Amino acid sequence: PAERPTPGMNRPRPYAMLVPGGSAHRLEKRWPVEKYSELARILYSRGFDIVIIGGPQETALAHAIQRATPRARDLTGRTDFARIAILASKAALAVGNDTGPLHLAAAAGAPTIVLFSKASDPALSAPRGRVAILQSDNLDDLSVAQVAQAANSLAPAPAA
Repeated sequence: PAERPTPGMNRPRPYAMLVPGGSAHRLEKRWPVEKYSELARILYSRGFDIVIIGGPQETALAHAIQRATPRARDLTGRTDFARIAILASKAALAVGNDTGPLHLAAAAGAPTIVLFSKASDPALSAPRGRVAILQSDNLDDLSVAQVAQAANSLAPAPAA
């Protein structure tokens, strides 16, 4: 008899979509790229592939994250709104600043962690969907551990 494939073989790893950018004139709404880099490393070690989206002006952010997690995929400058929605609909998790593409990811169904500084009021502008809101007056003060804990709650590590 023919051998039956083992369940789970050749199945792609689930992925986390990172949205590290945002408006160039609203830098206070951005979590530091060093913290995204550390989060990417943690998520990758938990079994998630990493996909980074943003505009072409955010490629440097993606490259900084790739230095911590070399297998992260840089899609900055290569996604339009439709592609973001498709990627998000299949993502295990989306994490990012309070910016349009992250709102789109939440609307497309990705379990989403949105990071708010005092520059925005989540009661007025938080995305809708399966969303965890993390807020700090200054995003520099928001720890990687807090975001990683929220990620683990929304998207537990995949089974090996």
